[in-house]
Amino acid sequence: MILSSTIGIIADDLTGANDTALQFFLKGSNTEILLGYNEELQNHVNVGTWAISTESRNIDKNDAAKTVYDSVTVLKDKLNVEHFYKKIDSTLRGNITYEIFAALEATGKDAAIVAPAFVQEGRITIGGYQLSKGVPIERTDAARDPGAPIYESYVPDILKKQLGDNAKNMVGSIELNVIAKGALPIAQKITELIEAGKKIIVTDCVSTVDFEQIVLAMQKSPYDILPCGSAGLAQALAPLWLGEMKVNKATKTVPRLPKLILSGSATTVSALQIQKLENDDDYSDKSYFICLTLKDIIGGVCENVIKRVVDNLVQDNIVAIHVCNVLEEAKTEEGKNLLIDEGITKEALSRKITQYLAELAAEIKKQAEFILITIGGETSRACCAAIDSKYLQVADAILPAIPLCMDSSAQLVVTKSGNLGTSSTLVEIIQYFEHHENL
Repeated sequence: MILSSTIGIIADDLTGANDTALQFFLKGSNTEILLGYNEELQNHVNVGTWAISTESRNIDKNDAAKTVYDSVTVLKDKLNVEHFYKKIDSTLRGNITYEIFAALEATGKDAAIVAPAFVQEGRITIGGYQLSKGVPIERTDAARDPGAPIYESYVPDILKKQLGDNAKNMVGSIELNVIAKGALPIAQKITELIEAGKKIIVTDCVSTVDFEQIVLAMQKSPYDILPCGSAGLAQALAPLWLGEMKVNKATKTVPRLPKLILSGSATTVSALQIQKLENDDDYSDKSYFICLTLKDIIGGVCENVIKRVVDNLVQDNIVAIHVCNVLEEAKTEEGKNLLIDEGITKEALSRKITQYLAELAAEIKKQAEFILITIGGETSRACCAAIDSKYLQVADAILPAIPLCMDSSAQLVVTKSGNLGTSSTLVEIIQYFEHHENL
């Protein structure tokens, strides 16, 4: 029997679903991530928070809206979800406006508060502009995302451009001069904007205190509000929705297994993380790195690569397969000619990278046991599907926005967004396992 649950998270990729679900797990809620809304519901007893990864960031806008609407409906009708959270990318990629309107329609909420900041990761919203570590998002790696590039940094305009001319007046904003005054003025401004016909309200946010005041304002509002944001806003919402739940503080232990790192991300952050791990003397004698080339990706997974990975995937070794140099290679004359000859666009290359890593994961799974660490949202979802994961359960927090998960077959999985963390994040993930492994 499926028990009643209270919280539902709708995210457009798996890493976002996971880092947001973690915030509710940390407040004591048993948390599970469904890898799509059509999956059979099983082993879901005592789950208090559900998340669905819709994989809708890079698909047609109308398909994205339908997927979100259907996902909300499943959570409402089959799992009795009471509170909904729409996770959005903190660099504003994807079909954000369409998905928010679909979630509003499916939930029957009056309006959406959009707080895309992720202060803990250095991403803030000020004057309506989204900055990442002080840099407008249009000047960051997000701007070069092959599937969902970003061309500007002013959040209201990003959202309005996804709407028709008749709907643009449905987007409003609350700037820092109001946010800084606290929950009551924020609540009053929310009421004013909703009464003026606004359905999406963008809020500035430069600190965790701002998140807390925004959450309190939503609670005070006479209107039924749909919260939309990153894991940062979810962290502020969790104690309000869950109350004083008992948190299990027992130290998690994990089996001593090799780590397989599959990175489909070509962001600067991911490259620095791979490089820092590769250059760390503590791991030099038990790590093996494969930097994939354009020819590797185009040629597909071969027996030689599989053998190299499996041969090194022993004891508690680390094997990392990554594409850190592929985009730079694609800019060279030789790389351009190769892609032209093969008829491969930038978007198609991204899909080929994802397919390559997923196929590799499936082949290695047949021959070895390992802890899977994936980098990049699409890579994470594709690799989980390739190893036949039906769902993920959050088991522990490795870092504040990186959960340790266990899938439907007891496979340990760690997912990380390509833009998340510092240069040391990957090393810190490996250190977590060193500190929690059975001896």
